[in-house]
Formats: sequence, structure tokens, C-alpha cells
Amino acid sequence: MARIAIVGDSTSVAGFRPLGFAVFPVERAEDARELWSELAGGEYGVVFVTEQVYSAVEDLVGEVLDRPVPALTIIPGAGSSGGVGGAKINRAIERALGTSMLIREEDE
Repeated sequence: MARIAIVGDSTSVAGFRPLGFAVFPVERAEDARELWSELAGGEYGVVFVTEQVYSAVEDLVGEVLDRPVPALTIIPGAGSSGGVGGAKINRAIERALGTSMLIREEDE
């Protein structure tokens, strides 16, 4: 069975260890680049990364996009607003449906 990994600052990832996740706390988001080959090697079926880590490894992510594993999911880090992950989800919805499903606050 493939494992689940999470990479991010220690505050953001600390609570995932009791859930059985392989936790990779990094002091600087750039440190995740050194871990990427291990994360993308096939041992992990799902890899969660904080937005800050995603920004640091975005160029490396392209090598796994066409493979079934690992599935990469971006999560907001501690104190983050969720902008990068939210934007990626919105783009995926637009590609799948051909239109945006978001309701802007001024449209309500």
C-alpha cells in the first residue's frame, strides 16, 4: 500500500504524524527540493505540500503530472490564505467544465 507524505514548515505538518502520514518538516521551502526525488520515487501515493513548498518545487512537479503516483495536493500552510491551492483547484474546474463555478462576492 502506498504511503501518504506531507511536506511543509513544522507548524503546518506537525498534526499529521498521528494520522500515519510520513511527515517531512522543512525549515525553508527550498529544502524540499532535496527531498523531491524521494517523494516522487513511487513509495508515496499522495504527497501533500504547503503552498510555500509548492512554490519552491513547482518546476520539479512537472515530472510527475503524467504519472498516476504520486498525486500531488497543495494545502495552505500555517498562516496562509490558501491562494495557490485555491487557484489550482479553480483552474482544474474550469478545464473540466469549460467555465468557472466560483461565485464572486460582488455577484451575490
